[in-house]
Amino acid sequence: MSRFPYEPVAVDWQRPPIDRDILKRCTQRSDWKGAFHCLGTLAILGTSGTVAYVMFSLQQWWGLALALYVHGGLYAFQPQTHELSHGTVFRTKWLNTLFKRVFGFVFWTGNFVLYRMSHEYHHRYTLHRKSEGEEVHPRPEPLETLLQSAVRVVDPTGLLLTLYDKTYALFVPFERNTRRSTWQRYVYVNSPRGMQRDLYWTSLSQFLFHVGFGVFAVAAGHPFLIVIVSLPGFYGGKWYAQWVHDTMHVGREPETDDFRRCCRSVRLDPLTSFLYWHMEYHAEHHTYAAIPCYNLKRFHELTREHWDPPQTLFEAWREMHRHSLKLLHVEDAVMSADAPAA
Repeated sequence: MSRFPYEPVAVDWQRPPIDRDILKRCTQRSDWKGAFHCLGTLAILGTSGTVAYVMFSLQQWWGLALALYVHGGLYAFQPQTHELSHGTVFRTKWLNTLFKRVFGFVFWTGNFVLYRMSHEYHHRYTLHRKSEGEEVHPRPEPLETLLQSAVRVVDPTGLLLTLYDKTYALFVPFERNTRRSTWQRYVYVNSPRGMQRDLYWTSLSQFLFHVGFGVFAVAAGHPFLIVIVSLPGFYGGKWYAQWVHDTMHVGREPETDDFRRCCRSVRLDPLTSFLYWHMEYHAEHHTYAAIPCYNLKRFHELTREHWDPPQTLFEAWREMHRHSLKLLHVEDAVMSADAPAA
């Protein structure tokens, strides 16, 4: 008997028939487009961080509070780890590896190697609970979760737990680390030995980088830089990233063989779409994962007859909220009012 409650299942994924020429054009990778997205993301974070530091230097405390709220909120958008783990952002392989490491240092609280270990299963067995534990559905996520995220502006407990986990992981082998979930253990033991080593050294290098940066900032007389560079994961208005990100799968159908039923595509404004690395075309992404993120909109427009019209965020969350109330066995007053009289 397996030591883990997971096993591969045979899923015969149904994909719409797409013209081969369209697929060929839309799967083409571009170093220029990849660099624009990576450097643009870093520029946005650099700008919001600079504004916060200027507000601090000028002792404009209300301006600082607002700037940090925005900086932490922008930092909460982290689809670049996802995209770079797919290896589709750059045509040149070493550029993809380079920026994957760069963003690993920026977003040091995660580990892109562990993420890749898990995400391969997520794409192979999307929402099939016997075979993937990255996205376990159905799960309730009513609108109240956004309110909770909005009022949780500072997360000191999260910081303390992250520091504990990072330190603990440096001295305790992965399989003996009680802080690791069953799913994380499963993907770890089923990964090549080289990836397992890379996971450890990635975690170590990211952690030591920020320890070293903290020492430098204090020695240079600018300790507030630590707040700007190392700590934005623990403060800010993260509700908006959640408002966008969580539409991917919540309220969709698990245990299906059609990505159009287990994934949701939504419509976003250009700035949010850029921050989200165009993952709003999520059904399209899962169906043809080799398409770079910056080509997804074009791919959708060329093949729109095969996809449901993307929902607005309001439509998506209304669907998610009603689905959540059903799972929680809470009566939806709106649904009851809409129901026809007996």
